Amino acid sequence: MGELSAISRTPGEDGDHITYCRICEALCGMVATVKDGRIVKIRPDRNNPHSRGHICVKGPALADVAYDEDRVTRPLKRTGGPGEFTPVSWDEALDSIASRLTASIERHGGESFAMNTGNPPSMGWPSAMGNALFQQAMNCRRLYTPSSEDISTPVLATEEMFGTHAFVYPDLVECDHLLIFGSNPLVSHGSLLIAPRFKEDLDAIAARGRVIVVDPRRTETARKYEHLSILPEGDVWLLAAMLGVIAAEQLADMEFVAAHCSEWQPLAHACMAITPDIAADRCGIDAADIQTLARDFATARRSAAMGRIGICRGQFSTLTNFLLLALNVVCGRFHKPGGIGWGHGGTATDKQFRGISSAARRGAFPSRVSGLPSVWGAQSSLTLLEEMTTAGPGQIKSLLISGANPVLSMPNGPRLPEGFAQLDVMVSLDLYMTETNRHAHYILPVTTALEREDINQFFMNHMVRPFAQHVDAVIPPVGDARTEFDILSDLARRMGRGATFGNASPFDLADAALRAGVEGRNGLTLDLIKQHPHGMMVESGRWAFDFTKRIGHEDGSIHLWSALIDGEMARLLASPARDISALRLINLRKLKSINSWINNADDLSRSNDAVLLIHPQDATARSVEDGAAVRLASRWGEIVVTARLTDEVRPGCVAYPHGRGNKAGWKRASARPGANLNLITPNTPDMAEQVSGMSYLEGFDVEVSPQ
Repeated sequence: MGELSAISRTPGEDGDHITYCRICEALCGMVATVKDGRIVKIRPDRNNPHSRGHICVKGPALADVAYDEDRVTRPLKRTGGPGEFTPVSWDEALDSIASRLTASIERHGGESFAMNTGNPPSMGWPSAMGNALFQQAMNCRRLYTPSSEDISTPVLATEEMFGTHAFVYPDLVECDHLLIFGSNPLVSHGSLLIAPRFKEDLDAIAARGRVIVVDPRRTETARKYEHLSILPEGDVWLLAAMLGVIAAEQLADMEFVAAHCSEWQPLAHACMAITPDIAADRCGIDAADIQTLARDFATARRSAAMGRIGICRGQFSTLTNFLLLALNVVCGRFHKPGGIGWGHGGTATDKQFRGISSAARRGAFPSRVSGLPSVWGAQSSLTLLEEMTTAGPGQIKSLLISGANPVLSMPNGPRLPEGFAQLDVMVSLDLYMTETNRHAHYILPVTTALEREDINQFFMNHMVRPFAQHVDAVIPPVGDARTEFDILSDLARRMGRGATFGNASPFDLADAALRAGVEGRNGLTLDLIKQHPHGMMVESGRWAFDFTKRIGHEDGSIHLWSALIDGEMARLLASPARDISALRLINLRKLKSINSWINNADDLSRSNDAVLLIHPQDATARSVEDGAAVRLASRWGEIVVTARLTDEVRPGCVAYPHGRGNKAGWKRASARPGANLNLITPNTPDMAEQVSGMSYLEGFDVEVSPQ
């Protein structure tokens, strides 16, 4: 925790400012150079002990966003049809919003108010705290987030197995045999785990042993290490068969299982019924390779298996994630060096890890229409439209959106304006006029990451190497932009609901949480972190706690089976074989993109066109030529995209990125080719995974034909 020199500067002062990126979870350190009050350059912070001089191409683009001429920098009031707005003062906007929200809730009841929060504000402490406290102030139970396109299934799998929602992740520092399912960390830089120099970690693991990437596409990560090509949605069969081999050949760590787990026999029995021969037909991997993969994992010195979004959005994603966790647990890899486990460092206490509040437990607030469950307190995205358009008690009549663009990002997003038209009031906090908030009654301008003070507190428990950093704003807010915390605390007070925010600043709350957390006993405070402008490592170590105190089940054991998992396994076994001649679509992540919100940055929009990857064998069978416009269709719709022939994807599989098709208030993004993938994704509640409400976005059937 040695001192690192840095000059403290006021926002907008000329010179170098220490900051960090808040585009993704890597949170890489940066230095922003200001001249004449304006950011002129952003470079990596080589004195940051966590990222150690690494940033990707997206970090410097934050300055492009800050100064984007398309950015909304004054409060806007809608004065005509969608997209027709007039600038107003903050007082006029907030007074009117407070009055309209209050009147709507008094007329329709508290259940009629909903919130939709997106990814950009989740990366900043004052932004995320503002959203969370406003939800509490409004007693809002209809919360929509990216969860059901992202994390609902691993959250639910973790709840079933451990009785907690705290994410587990691999120990990249000491692992020497890593299996990666449905993740491309050389592009994503990690998700639900934070390791900004992920490539170096993977290189070190490969040098000590093996890195094996299981994916339908030969991704950037798969190209560099070992690639095992699998059919989309085949992971559940592969993992079940691997567990079956481990059970049949007595490769499980029975000492760990006996000491810490329950219900091993039902899991073993169910998985042994899925033999490698059976799984081979469903996952596209030879039976002998499945056996070898299982044996190598179970007998490796220090192995771990991790997964991410590619295994989170299929028809059996909760079961897939549960089996992935089980593979680590039954092989004795949980809470062991080189294995997987919870993080240590930051604000969480053992008690907070252990409990699941009644509001966060699965199904606490199901849809009143389709019955899809909530997970971790968030609704399934596929229920937003039905909740706005279905009359009756609890119908959503007022909606506040913070940093989200559901028309572009939700599976039924293109239809959401039907529901927006029935709202009494719709308010959006955002950087841009988007495909969504052009339908709002008010758009309120928020700050970019470079215009606000921040701390990386929300992410400390996801860090492979725990790290803490506080930074000041680099520049003052552009125009009249304000932080989400300031906007929402002011709005809550105008509605007579300000008590939830109290008089504390978000950083008073941060300090209190630090002092109460697991590192508070070791003296971690906001003042200490501020003494290290480039950030400080938290040295206690990854495994410096008793994991049994964080198990949330009443019996204190890790549950390897449950009624929910039993039902999902039965559903899997009863599922019919897929048509081998059909094409299945998977999502493609690109280094220069992050969902939809940064597509207007000039340096990123160039040479970042969206194309459909298709294998030459499939293209020939469909008379599709490289570079040609093609029709990409499903039973839910069709779009026109550009084909690129490549053996990067396996036959029977096509890949296309999400978050494209910007059409409102984005000059550069709108000028680039690409279509909204959600025009063809499964878009009704019955198509979600019913136990989790997760959208079905990976592996559904599509057709490709010349335009």
